[in-house]
Amino acid sequence: MIFKKNKEDINKQLHFESTQKYLEIDKIKDDTIFLKDGSLRAVFMVSSINMELRSDQESTSVISMYQSALNALDFPIQIIVQSRKVDLTSYMATLEESVLQQTIPLLREQTEEYIVFLKEILSSVNVMDKRFFVIVPYYPNVIAQQSAGALSFLGIKKKSPSGAMQHTNYEENLMKLGERVQSVASSFSGIGLTATKLPTEALIELFYACYNPETAGHEHIKNLGSLGAKYITTRNAVEQNLE
Repeated sequence: MIFKKNKEDINKQLHFESTQKYLEIDKIKDDTIFLKDGSLRAVFMVSSINMELRSDQESTSVISMYQSALNALDFPIQIIVQSRKVDLTSYMATLEESVLQQTIPLLREQTEEYIVFLKEILSSVNVMDKRFFVIVPYYPNVIAQQSAGALSFLGIKKKSPSGAMQHTNYEENLMKLGERVQSVASSFSGIGLTATKLPTEALIELFYACYNPETAGHEHIKNLGSLGAKYITTRNAVEQNLE
């Protein structure tokens, strides 16, 4: 009885808040991020150029074109570099399974040696995946007076009543953001970079990876409808530890 009472007291003291409550994101819809201040964001994943494989003249030319592309824009953008540890557990499992199914002795031996080689590398270094993102903002009916600063990787501005989105202009706002998106994509295309706009599901996956870095490498969101809950907590885990 004493234990049961302590358990109830602990559950009352635990205050489970929604993570979304502390984010500046209002919703993610139509391949667009809608912030609580009424502004919109589109996110690109952009390819990269290995400058070490280029001659000095080629490198100078690429840098010059990159500078010109940025100067041609009449609105701010934000460039984010994201490094994540790659989880090769499933890949290693696939290789080990292929060894069991391999009927050619030479190929089986080579695969086994490759597995040993990978395990030696993974035991000493982390395999990292580096991605490049470009964030394009649009503030409906608002002229930005100052830089958004580094409050977050979205370049979020402080909330302003005047920045609230007018729902009647929803389609127009998306169209204006789309014009900026096309402008940025064209600018990077001229440099030889491929810019791919992230759809709704990819945006959600991106934020899931940002706020769950330990699990995002080997877990992926399969049912986006499950994200419609008021909040997500570890209440069940806490109760199991108490029992």
